Amino acid sequence: MTDTAIRQAASLMECQSDLLSLLNHIKVDELGGKAFPFTHDQLYHFCSPRRNRKHYHTFTIPKKSGGVRTISAPTKMLKSLLRCTNTLLKAFYDAPEDVTGFVRERSIVDNARAHAGMNYVFNTDLKDFFPSISKSRVWATLKTSPFNFNDRIADAVAGLCCTCLNGEDEPERIALPQGSPASPVLTNIVCRNLDRRLRGLARRFGLHYTRYADDITFSSMHNVYQEGGEFMAELRRIVLGQHFELNEKKTRLQVRSARQEVTGLVVNDKVNISRAYIRDLDNLLYIWQRHGRSAAFLKFVGRYVPKGVWFGQAHNMERVVAGRLAYIRMVKGECRAWRRLQDRFDRLIARGNHPVGSGGKDFIYTSFYTLDNFMKFSGLELQFILEDGRPKVFFVKDGVRTDITLSHYVRTRLRNILQSGSKEELRKFTARYIIAHCAFTYMSDAEGLFWLIIRSVPRKKIASLGNKDLAELITDLSLEKVEDEAL
Repeated sequence: MTDTAIRQAASLMECQSDLLSLLNHIKVDELGGKAFPFTHDQLYHFCSPRRNRKHYHTFTIPKKSGGVRTISAPTKMLKSLLRCTNTLLKAFYDAPEDVTGFVRERSIVDNARAHAGMNYVFNTDLKDFFPSISKSRVWATLKTSPFNFNDRIADAVAGLCCTCLNGEDEPERIALPQGSPASPVLTNIVCRNLDRRLRGLARRFGLHYTRYADDITFSSMHNVYQEGGEFMAELRRIVLGQHFELNEKKTRLQVRSARQEVTGLVVNDKVNISRAYIRDLDNLLYIWQRHGRSAAFLKFVGRYVPKGVWFGQAHNMERVVAGRLAYIRMVKGECRAWRRLQDRFDRLIARGNHPVGSGGKDFIYTSFYTLDNFMKFSGLELQFILEDGRPKVFFVKDGVRTDITLSHYVRTRLRNILQSGSKEELRKFTARYIIAHCAFTYMSDAEGLFWLIIRSVPRKKIASLGNKDLAELITDLSLEKVEDEAL
């Protein structure tokens, strides 16, 4: 269905049955005639935030700046409904040029390009962006232009898109979940007044303005961003007036004499990728070429595996590298750096006959220990230090240092603990976190072994707290070889 057809059909909706019919039309249009239609009972059930909360899988991932981000991922059936609802809502939303997040044919490159070559770049973001948008606020938005839904339709759509985000002992809080397919477009729609007022603020002070989700950026050749100045006072007034709150910890002013970044891209002269991003990928490919895939995979495990997906997922290094190369190409085009890295990657793939996107796990867990029990049964003392701002864990045996790979979540958590200097938090860390002995299973690398610290034991596994073979695992020559080459 075209956007015009969706808007025309939506203008005729009067009750939940009409909404159900439109969502089924959208589903058939997207999936074909064999798509199973949604039923009235399903829609009625999911339109209640108190009922649909049981159909979200909630988990946390660490933020780069510290703390955690709560993600609420809907189950399969609810996700399908929300995807069709997302298509319905997008048919009504015509994003202005300065809104670049969750908009068709726009990306972080468009967001960064508006601020390239400016003397001053001012970044801030909105605190608790998704959860701060309540169901009542979504309902009120759907009642106004361009939707103009009646009370029953607005209540059904708002109830479907929102859920209860509070814990059992907390006051009830019904709002947009972060992780739902419909939440991004709804945040843009709800923020229309905010965008209009911030756009006016930018014109008043002669600034460039963009918003990518909760990330707000202003830039200019002149400095109006002094704390206590008129611009900052007006910015806070507008944001608070729209029932949001600035995240003061992420508010920063970047000058041209230092590196300026907007949504992760460098904008000092033109939109570019940081040298560290390319250098890190170059280093991974070098280790792979020089020392083999096992050594490269150790670096990949600790640095590239996405947060929160250690268990029950396929950790495919080739697919991640291919994605990062595609990202470089999107930002920089087919530049010399991209061609060099892409050619090296293609040769490695051809040499190893590893098809990109091939399934299967790259390693399996063989034994598990809490960190305390590992030290108790092995007689070794684990060392926890910061090297160049990065957390490191290692043990020394017979004068040889063996570094231990850290999962992405563990690395962030341990960095915060070591920076705080809290011995009590470190004690809790060693008592709760798990060190796993792992073996490669990928093609010819089946003999490779390594140690990995993870947050908890994978499902359907029982931690081995007193394995008699621990000493043999620690002194395994293949383990030391892989660790020495990679770390």
